[in-house]
Amino acid sequence: MMNKIRNYIKENQLNLYQIAIQDGNGIRCERCQPCNDCNNIYSVAKVFLNTAIGVLIDEKKLKLDDTILPFLQPYIDFSYADVWNNVTVQHALSHRMGVDEGVIDIDRDDIRTYGTDNHLKYILDYPPKFRLGSYRKYTDCGHYLLSLVIEQITGMPADDFIRESILCRLDFQHTAWTRCPLNHTVGATGAYMRAADMVKLGWMYVNNGKYDDKHILSEGWTRQMEKEKFDFYPVKGSSFFRKGGMNGQMLLYSREKNISIAWMGFEDDKKIQQFADFIVGQI
Repeated sequence: MMNKIRNYIKENQLNLYQIAIQDGNGIRCERCQPCNDCNNIYSVAKVFLNTAIGVLIDEKKLKLDDTILPFLQPYIDFSYADVWNNVTVQHALSHRMGVDEGVIDIDRDDIRTYGTDNHLKYILDYPPKFRLGSYRKYTDCGHYLLSLVIEQITGMPADDFIRESILCRLDFQHTAWTRCPLNHTVGATGAYMRAADMVKLGWMYVNNGKYDDKHILSEGWTRQMEKEKFDFYPVKGSSFFRKGGMNGQMLLYSREKNISIAWMGFEDDKKIQQFADFIVGQI
């Protein structure tokens, strides 16, 4: 399989850095060109944060229908629209908070234009315009809010909790996570890691929340992530689920095919979609 992938990358001149495959035979990783060991996975970071939310739900420290704002009160010394009081964890996970314009895009924005170092205040200054749960708008907002929820429940920044509860148990090597000017984990993007480690999260989902006989997450949450499309999306006409990130990052897995695949690079979205379709068709 890796030979076919290598040939496709070369023939189509894809600007990929690393690609890793994990199956019943272990992990195989290919460095496609000289690159840093750890690279930005952009929005693939969201499924790591969603997994951490799942850990808290499994531990009965959080529920999907919990409203978010009560957790955030220690950070709030400003006024905000009442509608925010009805936004739940589920709304944030599913990108259905009803927000439209004014949402943050951490990877594309110049945060100096926000007029404040307080990302929470910036978000809450733009209240939901649509009925909660009825309108989907993909944004970084919800995951920043959920990062603060994790911080309040656990007493540690969300990236520290992700490291302790997930990454260390998946035997990750070094990672780094972006924090905002007030030192809160961004959560929605900005995680740096190796493809050979990123692929392990997909493998854990292949195995219904287990990794090397370690129970990290309940099977119920792994299935709910897929059913509710909490940033894992089904690949049409296949058994695969995927989560992409800006500039061509990808985590792709299939429970039926018993395989997880991850790659990093800097490439056009259309070319990456074609590459993903090629891989799915080959397995």
